[in-house]
Amino acid sequence: MRKLTVLMVLAVVLAACAGGGDGSTGGLTSVGAGPTGAPVVDEYRDLDIGAIGVPESGEQLDVNDVASGPGSFDVVFDVPDDRKVIRRASLQIEAADTRKVFDEILEMTEIAGGFVSNAKVFPVEGEDEQPQVTMTLRVPADQLSATLTAIKGAADEVISETQGAQDVTEEYVDLNAQLTNLEALEVELRALLEEVRKQPTADPDKLLRVFSEISMVRGQIEQIQGQLNYLEDVVALATVEVQLTPTVVPPPIVDDEWKPVEVAREALTQLVVSLQRFAEWGISFVILTLPMLLVVMGIPITVGVFVYRRWRRKDRSGPPLPTES
Repeated sequence: MRKLTVLMVLAVVLAACAGGGDGSTGGLTSVGAGPTGAPVVDEYRDLDIGAIGVPESGEQLDVNDVASGPGSFDVVFDVPDDRKVIRRASLQIEAADTRKVFDEILEMTEIAGGFVSNAKVFPVEGEDEQPQVTMTLRVPADQLSATLTAIKGAADEVISETQGAQDVTEEYVDLNAQLTNLEALEVELRALLEEVRKQPTADPDKLLRVFSEISMVRGQIEQIQGQLNYLEDVVALATVEVQLTPTVVPPPIVDDEWKPVEVAREALTQLVVSLQRFAEWGISFVILTLPMLLVVMGIPITVGVFVYRRWRRKDRSGPPLPTES
């Protein structure tokens, strides 16, 4: 009975430690276990990619700036092998032929051993226009610098480049320690369950309590294992956000393809078309519009003229002369 009580107290203490308050792990959101035991992973949000990152442990990563051309440089991170670091980069580039560069980026990603997790090609009105493309790449962390260099080499101009790193070694070590303790506790609880079962007068309540503790510990083990799998994935594969836009070509001051003969021919064509339309309007007016006007307006005009003439004749004749008596 004393052994059962000690194991129960130990299970409660480990459960409280494994819970970690709100279940968060540093800069990462919590990772839970789904109904089937599979880890449910949320995207990490607190990763700063706007500047060169500083690990949460307080140790500064070594950063080397390698010149790659006028006005630009490559940002290279030297990460120690014993550290767990999440790496993320962002590129904004321009190219005259975005379709070609998009295909080249896909090929570079495949050669590096990565894949494209998301891509969007914005529609254009004509086939001659170049589309804007946004894409998210996942490449091995040790191939990040080489991949970024290759992408920048395929572009005509690099507008901006940012890289960030987040050290999650402390979270990783802490989760491993919790996992080891919980696995040891599970072994002890299973041994206790077998011991209680072998007793001739086994108490069903004790069996249920031990089985409940084993189920709770197994759930915590799966949850922590899911968090470790997530950390290993984001550490092994760096994330690269690429925004590819077409190069804006300023219009020339003087059009080299100006053809005065073509302009004169087009103006003459417009003149002939205008004369044809005027002639068509005149023919339509004489044949259709004018007769309709004569029919519609002729009767009122004729009546008005007749009335006007009668009135004039009556006015000219004047009043009758008086007769002499």
